[in-house]
Amino acid sequence: MTTMGNKSNAIHTSQAHNVPVVPGSHGILTNAEQAVNVASEIGYPVLLKAVQGGGGKGIQVVKRSEDMIGLFQKTATEAAAAFGNGDLYLEKYVTSLRHIEVQLLRDKFGNTKVLGIRDCSVQRNNQKVIEESGSTMLPGELKQRVMEYTRALGDATDYMGAGTVEFIYNLDANEVYFMEMNTRLQVEHPVTEATSGIDIVSAQFDIAAGRSIEKLEPVEQGYAMEVRVTAEKAALDSQGILQLIPNPGKITECVLPQRDDVEIISIAEAGKEVSPYYDSLIAQIIIRGKDRADVVAKMYAYLDSVVIKGIATNIPLLKLILKDPTFNEGVYDTNYLPRLMAELDIPALIAEMEAAAEAMPVDTESLRVGESNELKVLAQGAGIFYTSPAPGEADFVKEGDIVTVEQNLALMEAMKMFSQVTLAGFNRQSGVLYPEDQKYRIERILNSNGQQVSQGDLLFVISPVEA
Repeated sequence: MTTMGNKSNAIHTSQAHNVPVVPGSHGILTNAEQAVNVASEIGYPVLLKAVQGGGGKGIQVVKRSEDMIGLFQKTATEAAAAFGNGDLYLEKYVTSLRHIEVQLLRDKFGNTKVLGIRDCSVQRNNQKVIEESGSTMLPGELKQRVMEYTRALGDATDYMGAGTVEFIYNLDANEVYFMEMNTRLQVEHPVTEATSGIDIVSAQFDIAAGRSIEKLEPVEQGYAMEVRVTAEKAALDSQGILQLIPNPGKITECVLPQRDDVEIISIAEAGKEVSPYYDSLIAQIIIRGKDRADVVAKMYAYLDSVVIKGIATNIPLLKLILKDPTFNEGVYDTNYLPRLMAELDIPALIAEMEAAAEAMPVDTESLRVGESNELKVLAQGAGIFYTSPAPGEADFVKEGDIVTVEQNLALMEAMKMFSQVTLAGFNRQSGVLYPEDQKYRIERILNSNGQQVSQGDLLFVISPVEA
């Protein structure tokens, strides 16, 4: 667990046992200049990755040599803050890939059980959105190979417990590479439980108690899929790109129907306060069926029956994915979801996701400071307020600055995600608080860098500037 829990050590272990890895530094980088040299050898684009990273965090794409030094320092700083370790390594960025996982169980007696694969290629910002029990594109020969690689790594490290070995399937080269090993259960493990007939959690307890898993016999049965329901709303960023941003708050209504073929793991219920200080995941919905088409149809119908109000969720987006022809054909890579989001009816998606949430006031007069022409800018949700992009860097704005509605004023961190604070981000189809043709002066900044704020707290006081 110690060996495979560190990504740099895991790569060296894989190489030593003839498990192919992605070309890269294959070790910790001591400085940005070393990263430049390695990247020049293997060619751009490359990925900077934190050795202790996880959950899509601590990963940075670098496309040009001139960007390396700045992004190296930024990624190292973020990794140190998030994981307590700023060490980075570098690998080639495979631009067309599927994300494959293999579930492993191994006890102290050397009994190794490989339960099957998962495909987690529907991703956004390196975070998984949908996971399923098979891959629509991984050839049978490579499926067998990744399972053999997983067994070999478990035996080579004398691993004990439940673990997940992750691979990249390079579509262009038709090759698989070891990526990392998560020395723990993962959120998507119920998908494999449903199709292998093995209770992974119970097996993990047995292993920890020193009992043998020799008699465990996984089977291949049906198909399963998991969707991650997150507390997020849709919005356009300053470049006009659709983003999902955290939307913590109180759930006022929650209906998650119980069904025999559905497993629900959820914190969501009416009256529950969804905290801004943790991940945005609020529910996992796992559905079993006879094959992929059956499961996709069942999942769509189930999501259509779910009701969650008080906060925005990604359920409208999940339903669009499940109805999308490309997803149903199964021929796509990890770039699929960003491409789909760029092609959607964005205003309709934003409106549908916001419809479930408690709306902020849209009356400009309610934001006016007394009888003056000054206006309040209120936090749309709870989180941590940042006045600058990184420690030691200049603030986004200062008092007296003249800004447009699209200009970034600050960052908010909620649910382990950062979002820009712009005046345009407060505007809705139902009402415009800050007209796009108006400029504003920053009169007062009410919070310091790194301060925690709650929904409705005053962030800025601004005043319109006459043309």
